[in-house]
Amino acid sequence: MNENPPSIVIGAGIVGLCTALYLQETGRAVTLIDRFPPGEGTSFGNAGIISTGSVHPEAMPGIWKEIPHMLLQRLAPISVRPAYMPRLLPWFLRFLASSSTRRADASSVAIHALASRALEYLQPLVNKAGAQDLLRQSGVIYVHETPAQFAKAKLDCAYYERRGVDYELLDSAALAQQEPALRKGLAGGVLIRSAAQTLSPLALSQKLFALFIEQGGEFRQEEVAGFITEGGRVRAVRSVSELPCAEVFVTAGAYSGALSKQLGSAVPLDTERGYHLHCAAPGVELVRPLLFGGRAFAATSMQDGLRLAGTVEFAGLKAPPLYRRAQVLGEQARGLFPGLNTAQGKPWMGYRPSMPDTVPVISASPHFANAFFGFGHGHLGLTQGAVTGALLALLADAKPSPIDLAQYRIDRF
Repeated sequence: MNENPPSIVIGAGIVGLCTALYLQETGRAVTLIDRFPPGEGTSFGNAGIISTGSVHPEAMPGIWKEIPHMLLQRLAPISVRPAYMPRLLPWFLRFLASSSTRRADASSVAIHALASRALEYLQPLVNKAGAQDLLRQSGVIYVHETPAQFAKAKLDCAYYERRGVDYELLDSAALAQQEPALRKGLAGGVLIRSAAQTLSPLALSQKLFALFIEQGGEFRQEEVAGFITEGGRVRAVRSVSELPCAEVFVTAGAYSGALSKQLGSAVPLDTERGYHLHCAAPGVELVRPLLFGGRAFAATSMQDGLRLAGTVEFAGLKAPPLYRRAQVLGEQARGLFPGLNTAQGKPWMGYRPSMPDTVPVISASPHFANAFFGFGHGHLGLTQGAVTGALLALLADAKPSPIDLAQYRIDRF
């Protein structure tokens, strides 16, 4: 074997790219491996939001009251394909357990610790990659259509208060003034001014990848099959051939569960399949990204059109996409944005790697001294990707972390 093998990062989405770049900052030689071209997996299709004010776990207290009636409706904002229900059940029971008041608050702390530092760690990479034109900090609005939704949102702002997030409540008139493209008469919204967006998730990933290559990184478009271990260390990664490694970082999104299991760490990771409809000539432009919690989707103006991204479908990694779900996003959006043109909208589906407590894994392996994990970011991969990469680089060098990493341990369940 090579006397000086590289550090290997598995997964070239936004989390893997940021991890590879922060490892390069430490002087390491890094090889990046992915079955897809960089940024063309799940990172390609997100809503482009850097959600610095995120504090709410998906498993909020009382959510059990809202879910049962919609789970088996194929086109509902949250759905489970009936054939997948038996496999999902263990994850779902952990999800419900995570919705207790105590555990939801602990998840909120862990989520915000990463989200609040998102730009602190992403901006330096963006600057170095010359991608400043792809990042815009204009805030985000959580839109609530009915008085009942808005009243509940006001109560949930208690999480913002506890975490110290700067927010502003917008009544119906203020919401219409902030976002003229929205139809009038909606109940209100919650504005988070610190949030940002990228004008193209793919272009951002490609810029970061170009920086990685410019700095001497190597990329292999291959599927990782497993590992060769010896004496409590990972000696090589098995793909098309055996690739010796100094250390390995599993940042493969939804595919990380199987790889982690091979390294002795089984995790309750599942996939919230998300869809988007991308409209190249929408006829409307938004000031900032908008999120519609009651409909489980976001709308974001990007450099090449308007993206409607969201919904949650549990069906695993093998079931074919149900693109009708993406078309439903267009139908709903036309009722929210007068004049919106979705006629040429292109549908897409991707796999959000989700943990039942909405808290990602950022962890050293409890079994192998040179293996590390960074996955399970759910809806917040773009938001938490750079800070995850920076924390993994600190872990690998056994340096102190600015965030308590115990809450992200791979063996916390």
